[in-house]
Amino acid sequence: MANATIVPVIDFRRHSMVLEWHTLGGTWTAYDIPPPRVNGIALIRPTLPNVCLYAQGGELLLQIGPNQHVLSHQATRERCVRGVAAFGFRRRFIVDSGDGAVLYSHAYWVRRGPDFFRWMAAKAADAEWRVATGRRWSAGVPSADLRP
Repeated sequence: MANATIVPVIDFRRHSMVLEWHTLGGTWTAYDIPPPRVNGIALIRPTLPNVCLYAQGGELLLQIGPNQHVLSHQATRERCVRGVAAFGFRRRFIVDSGDGAVLYSHAYWVRRGPDFFRWMAAKAADAEWRVATGRRWSAGVPSADLRP
């Protein structure tokens, strides 16, 4: 699994769909025959970039399009904040570097159902979760275990 360019992940919205995540470009394709174990979870959207949270070599990585960020204590901070003057229906997902520079910022409208960005920001804030998840997902887990 180390240095693999294709990582099996589950689609956050379509929980029965397992995808081939292409780490070199941040793109995906559907598996003809999905593997029984996956290494992450992806948010596939009609407008790019797609977003994927996966593990490789014991590290947890957040990939937004072609850009990869290691989720470690010093590397990045993920946060999800309410938009201003949108009555709570607009949010902004932000990835900050260890020195406070904004690496990624995405404004979106809140929909019904699970919110990938809020889920990920809350989970990634827990240092123990990042370490344990990086190790566990590197070996692969049943896709049912990744359904939030």
